[in-house]
Amino acid sequence: MTPNGHERAKPLRTGDPTELGDYRILGRLGRGGMGTVYLAKDPTGRNVAVKLIHPGISDDDAFRRRFAREVESARSVARFSTAAVIDARLDGDPLFIVSEYVAGPNLAEAIAADGPMDGGTLESLAMGVAAALTAIHGAGVIHRDLKPANVLLSSVGPKVIDFGIARAMDDDGAVTRSSQLMGTPAYLAPELIAGEPLAPPSDIFSWGCLVAFAGTGRAPFNGPTVPAVLHQIISAAPNLTGLDSGVKDLVEAALDKNPDNRPTAQQLLNRLVGQEAPSPTAVNETMARSWTPPSTARPVDADSGPNPTAGAAGPPSGPDAAPTFALAQEPTSALPGPETGPGQPPSDRFGPPSGGQPGFHGPSAGHRGVHPAAHPPGLSHPPQARYSPPPPGPGPQYSPSGPNNAYSPPFGQPPVGHGGDYGGGTPSGGGARTDGTPSGGRFPAKTAGAGALALVVVAGTVLGGIWLFGDPQVPEGTEIYSDDFTVRDDGWGDRAFDPSDTYYWSGYHQDGYALGADGDDRQSTSMPAPTGPLPEQVRVSATARVLSGPDYGTFGLYCLRSGEDDDVTFYRANVRVDGTEAEIRREAGAAGSRHLARSSGGSVPGFTATEEGAEEPVVNTLDFTCELDTESSTVDLNLWVNGEHVLEASDGNPLPVDGEEAPGAGITVGRGVGGGQDIVTVFDDFALYRLGEGEPVESQG
Repeated sequence: MTPNGHERAKPLRTGDPTELGDYRILGRLGRGGMGTVYLAKDPTGRNVAVKLIHPGISDDDAFRRRFAREVESARSVARFSTAAVIDARLDGDPLFIVSEYVAGPNLAEAIAADGPMDGGTLESLAMGVAAALTAIHGAGVIHRDLKPANVLLSSVGPKVIDFGIARAMDDDGAVTRSSQLMGTPAYLAPELIAGEPLAPPSDIFSWGCLVAFAGTGRAPFNGPTVPAVLHQIISAAPNLTGLDSGVKDLVEAALDKNPDNRPTAQQLLNRLVGQEAPSPTAVNETMARSWTPPSTARPVDADSGPNPTAGAAGPPSGPDAAPTFALAQEPTSALPGPETGPGQPPSDRFGPPSGGQPGFHGPSAGHRGVHPAAHPPGLSHPPQARYSPPPPGPGPQYSPSGPNNAYSPPFGQPPVGHGGDYGGGTPSGGGARTDGTPSGGRFPAKTAGAGALALVVVAGTVLGGIWLFGDPQVPEGTEIYSDDFTVRDDGWGDRAFDPSDTYYWSGYHQDGYALGADGDDRQSTSMPAPTGPLPEQVRVSATARVLSGPDYGTFGLYCLRSGEDDDVTFYRANVRVDGTEAEIRREAGAAGSRHLARSSGGSVPGFTATEEGAEEPVVNTLDFTCELDTESSTVDLNLWVNGEHVLEASDGNPLPVDGEEAPGAGITVGRGVGGGQDIVTVFDDFALYRLGEGEPVESQG
C-alpha cells in the first residue's frame, strides 16, 4: 500500500512525470508494491491522488485485464467512508488510477503518534470502516487487503482506500504470487491461509484485526515470523487484552475462525449505529458526535505545490526532522503480547444464520457515542470454532524457513523488499516488548553474563561452544575499502533516508547510512557496498546504532554475495536488537536458507544494550570474516561484537561465487511481521579488509 494523504508531497525526482493525462503532477506521496502515488490537480484545480502502475507490472497482459476489471468494480463503490475512485487509464501506457485525496495519516501512523484509541473515537473508526465495507461488498467487490495502512483518518472520519485493486496483482484463483502472500499476513483470514476462496467474510475478519489494532496498538495475532503469525491466526484465540468493551464483542464475532459465523458488514454497521440499514447521513452524523481527528491530521494547501513549508503541528516531516533517537513514537501503553494458551471457553452461539450469515440484533447497551439498544442474547462471547491447519496441496505452502528471499539488487538500485519472513532467519524467541515499558526506540539493558552463551556450532577447534585455546581475535588484514558516510557516494544511492519512502528504506542519515524495514511492505533491507568484486577471504566491519525497532529485529553484515535478480546467495551474520541472540546464516537463494551457527541462552558476548531512558542509542561494532578455501572446498565464518568473539561456523558446501560484481559484501537489517516499531539502524565506519593467503585467525594465549 502507498500513502494517499498525511505528509505534504515530496519533490518530484528525475524521471517522474509532470503530467498524466489531464492531471498535473505536484509531488510524490509515496511508493508501494504496485506503483508510485503522486499528489496531482485535476482540470478543476482539485487535489487528487494518482497511482502510476509500475511498468514491470503493467507489461503483463493478464494483469491489465484483471486491473481493468477491478478498477471498474471499484468505481461502482458508493462514496460511503471510502476514498472514491475518480478516474483511470485502462488502455495504453502508462496505466494509472485516480482517487480522492485524503489529507490525513493512515491508521498505523496515527496509532504510532497518538497511541491506541478508545471510547467514541474507536467506535467511530469501527463504524466508518464497517460502512466502507458495506459499500464495497454491496458493489460486489472484496477489499482483500484491509489493514491499518489502507485506512486514512481525515478530519471527519476514516476513509478506506485501495479496495479490490490488490486482486489485480494475483493470478486468477491464486492466493500467492511470486512466493508472496497477497494480503498482509497479520490481517489474513484463516480460510485464506487454508487455501479457500476469497469472500466477504474474509474482509470482516480483517476488520476485526484492524479494530483490535486501533484499540490496543497491536495486531490480535502476533509473532516474529510469517509462519508464527499464520499459526496464531489458524489455531489461537485473539489477544484482545485492553480492548474497549464498547467494541470487544463485535471484534470477537468478526474474528470467529468459521467465516459462516461472522457478521456481515451491514450487521456490524447496524449494531454500531443503532439502526437497521442506516443511511450515509445517519452514519456521518453519528461519527461526527464522537470522532476525534488524529493529531497528525491537517488540511491540504491546494496552492502549495510539492514543497510547502507551513503546516499544522504534528510529527516533523522528512528524515532529518526526526529526533535523534526515534523516528516514530510507539503507543505509550505497551500491552501484553499474543496469548498462546487455550482458546476462549465455549458459549452460546448467535441466532440462526440468515443467508449463511449470523443474525445481529442492534447495538449493545452502554455503547458510548452511539444510540444504545438492547443487547442481543448470546452475543457477549461468540464461538471460537477452530480451523484445522491447511492441508497439503493448493494454497500457500512454506518451508520451515518461510517464503524464499530475493536480496539486494545491483549497485545503485533500491534494495529489494521481501514479501515473506526474513528468510526464516529472524533469530528465534521473543517478540515485541511485553513488560509495559514504552518502547520509543529504547531497549532494556541486558547483562552480558560470561558462560551464559551456548554456541550451536560444530567445528574442529570448538568444543561445547568454548574455544580450547581462548577466543580468536579479530584479524587485521589489509584495508581495501572504507566509508564513514560523510560524503555521499552514488554507489550507496546518493539519497537521504526517508522513513516514509517504502520503496527504498535506505539512505544517508545522522552522519551514517540508515536501513529500515516495516514488517508490512518490507520485512528486510540490505545494501551492497559499491566496490565491485572482492577477495574470497575478507573481513567486513561496521558500527551500528539502532534508532528504533522491536526486540526481535536484527541488524548485521553479509559477505560472498553472488548471483542476480531473485537468485542471490550470500552468508550473513545477524545480532538481535535486544542483544539476546546472534546467528550466522547461509542464504542459498531459491535453494533456501538455514543457520550455520546460532547463540542462545543469554546475552551476546561484547554486546552493549541501550539503557532505558538514554538520550542516544549505543553504538556496537560488528566484524564478520568470510574465508573461502577453494582447495578444501570450505568457507570459514566468524562474528565478533565489540571485539569479542561470538560465533564460528564452517560450510563444507560453499555457495558459488559468480557474476559480474561477485563476491560482494554489505549491510542488512531484518524486521519480520510481529508487533512493534519499524526497525531503523544507522551504520557507520564501514570497511572491508583483505585477509592474506594463509593468514591465521589468531587466538589469545
